[in-house]
Amino acid sequence: MKTIYFFLLTALVGTFATQQAEAKIWRVNNRGFSATFTTLQAANNSNLVVPGDTIHLEGSPDLYAGAVLNKRLIVIGPGYFLDENPATSTTVLAAIIAGFDLNKGSEGSQLIGLHVGKNSAGISINTSNILIKRCRIDYEIGVTYGISDIRIVQNFFAGSNTSSLLQANSASFPANVIFNNNICQKTLILQDGYTMLECRNNVFDCPAIAGKPSIKMNVGSFQNNILKNPNANVSINGGSNLNVSYNIGGSPNQFGTANNNIVVTDFTTLFVDPATNTTDGDYQLKPNSPGSNNGSDGADRGAFGGLSVTSRYTLSGVAPIPVIYEISSSGVAGPNGMNVSIKARTIK
Repeated sequence: MKTIYFFLLTALVGTFATQQAEAKIWRVNNRGFSATFTTLQAANNSNLVVPGDTIHLEGSPDLYAGAVLNKRLIVIGPGYFLDENPATSTTVLAAIIAGFDLNKGSEGSQLIGLHVGKNSAGISINTSNILIKRCRIDYEIGVTYGISDIRIVQNFFAGSNTSSLLQANSASFPANVIFNNNICQKTLILQDGYTMLECRNNVFDCPAIAGKPSIKMNVGSFQNNILKNPNANVSINGGSNLNVSYNIGGSPNQFGTANNNIVVTDFTTLFVDPATNTTDGDYQLKPNSPGSNNGSDGADRGAFGGLSVTSRYTLSGVAPIPVIYEISSSGVAGPNGMNVSIKARTIK
């Protein structure tokens, strides 16, 4: 059955490779299983792997060692919470990696569908033009000075400690940072003077900090966000609420009610019933909720909102490639071979 699965997986991702200008796809599996590499670092260091190639970091019960990337690579994992959400994968194993350093030479790299940050490590971004998408991140993302064009979208920041999920070097903050459609169980606190380009369609389910804000930033656009904790303090653009609109707070002193901001004191009217959902599915809006179809773009507020389907949070962080989520066979090969049935889909 493993042979059949890998053959079918190769066929499906081969289609994706053709669409990506014939870039090569390499398998990494720390248990072997006929993969070319057993560590991501070995793949990065290999002369076989060239800038623009894609690395499939396969699900495993074992932790992957952290990696330092100095090539432009697309690193794709199977997602997370795979045992909770339906039609995600034939396996429930995530690709859990200790952490990343994205260094000079890795400009244009993408991390997608990974579980990052086991054992107190996170992602350190030391170069420009980086995409972090559909990942589960248990610790923080660190950004250095003198870089730009960092997109952090559709991720799940797990945990409930008060440390900011985004940590910046004390010298300066990168230009053109976009932080959209994320689910955040952590705080997001930037130093005074540091400015983010966009912070839109996020759900903040972060803890309150006594006497301090749990969300603090200067930002060009702060829209369609939901802050679930009514006790959390907010300071956007120095407390002026400039460019703050279409958000939902749990108390009037967070975003107020001007500029199409609203207050929802009973979040059971906003989110789906958690008893019937999943860890990330709990943050979906109920049909006809107070945040449905009334965002700045006419779509839902929160992480699952936005006019473009491709920009919305995706359950389990499944990557936008063909995914086999069910496979079955007759189990016996006859004169004409063996019947195999697969179900697959592509998450946009």
